[in-house]
Amino acid sequence: MTEHRPHIHKKEPRYLEDITLAVDSSLPRQQEDLFTSDRFLGLYDEKRLMGKLKKIGMIEILSQRGYKNLRIRMAKQDNYTSRLYVDSTDFPGGDTRLVELIVREGVFRPKKSFIPGFDFQEGLSMLLIEWLALQDPRASFTEDKPRLPGQQYPGLGGLKNIQELLYIFGRDLEKDAIIDIPEYYHAAVIYSRMYSEIYSRKYSFFSPMDAGTLEAIMRDLQGVPLAEASFAVTFDCLLDARTGERVKWKPSEQMYPLSKKLYRYFEQKEYRQILEDTMNGLSFTIDWERFRKLKEQGAMNEI
Repeated sequence: MTEHRPHIHKKEPRYLEDITLAVDSSLPRQQEDLFTSDRFLGLYDEKRLMGKLKKIGMIEILSQRGYKNLRIRMAKQDNYTSRLYVDSTDFPGGDTRLVELIVREGVFRPKKSFIPGFDFQEGLSMLLIEWLALQDPRASFTEDKPRLPGQQYPGLGGLKNIQELLYIFGRDLEKDAIIDIPEYYHAAVIYSRMYSEIYSRKYSFFSPMDAGTLEAIMRDLQGVPLAEASFAVTFDCLLDARTGERVKWKPSEQMYPLSKKLYRYFEQKEYRQILEDTMNGLSFTIDWERFRKLKEQGAMNEI
């Protein structure tokens, strides 16, 4: 069996209060049955999941890369957390992980309100991406597609397909949003650029200040390869260009709105104004001397 990077801890929202453990006390009986079901998210068995993966084109992507014999497994970590695994049985000596998706259902209420009229105190039902890995163990990293922080193998190139799958999950479960808390800078950049023409949505930070900060970093690191920029940010080489102070990456909630109210939240002129004011008030640069030293020491190989 090929070694897989372990999923160590749950992602903790920064602006949203996680009240997952209190959900079941207020659910009607039918929804309680969904939580206690052995099916993925209480709805999908292996056959239905295979059908969904075919529909979104993920099976075709795997087939084109030479993975013909696949095994789908699912598991419930607890009443709210579901795991999906897609392994290849083409390798001698055991299965090899190609896709791993861990999602957690929850109802969230914001700890902080940013836009008047949008306090969401009634709660937002969400599907939180705890972990997502799409990897091709047969591929090798190249100069054009170098390793990103946290990667063991090159990616499969199916992130948009998986986003469509998450959209289907969120729609079927009538969620308000899909949410991710990007551990690394490159993940936030990739999600922010992943606009879906089909569903007219994109991932945006719940906090307009965090959205503005990301826009400022992307602006000031324009021209720096994404992998290099992400390693630099991860190893605290990002500097405030005006003060010289080190800037730590503080992941927060990036949300893909499914409900109309949440979609309107991101479309508010107040949200955009805060984003732009934050972006215009920031300036970043990279401590390249520190970055080169860490690279020479092999620090990049540790993550």
